[in-house]
Amino acid sequence: MTYILSAFETEARALIQSYGLQKDVHHPFKIFYSEEILIIISGMGQEKAKEAIEYLLLNFPNKTDDIFINLGICAGQKEFAVGTLLQIKQLQDEEESHHLITCNEYIQAVSCFSSFVPLDRPTTTDIAEMEAMGIYRVIHTYFPRKQISFLKIVSDNFNPIKFSKAFIIGLFQNKLSQIQDHITLLQKGQKCQ
Repeated sequence: MTYILSAFETEARALIQSYGLQKDVHHPFKIFYSEEILIIISGMGQEKAKEAIEYLLLNFPNKTDDIFINLGICAGQKEFAVGTLLQIKQLQDEEESHHLITCNEYIQAVSCFSSFVPLDRPTTTDIAEMEAMGIYRVIHTYFPRKQISFLKIVSDNFNPIKFSKAFIIGLFQNKLSQIQDHITLLQKGQKCQ
């Protein structure tokens, strides 16, 4: 099984449509699924992401060969164009830092600051977002590190505005084949660093 967490349905819409996932309305979180993929929508922020992961693992226990992907948007330094797909190799917040394993040489690996609030100024990391650390604190005890991946698409260069749903859906639709290739690499257990 491939588990995917996104903060917003718009971030997962391209995958939901591509894989023809069904919506399960019997949960406090939006869940879309097939026999091979389950997507949970957490809402924005570390605390909501943490709650969604805990709910997911309690109600849909993972097996040893399952993989987990966090898929969402981020703010990126000016050298990262809006629409760039990135994978996180270094995750930090105010309290801790973690080195993550990367498995796809075709997606640039970057450092990420996981914030509690939207940032309107650059950090010392390549990108910033608001869910990854809340997710990682829970997920790393359930999945081997080589089966966890954080994929982010740059939505802005630290000038957050309210994005339209169509804009976010378009970002992910444009990178759908790369995201699907990444999922396949993880499923096959490709060599990771």
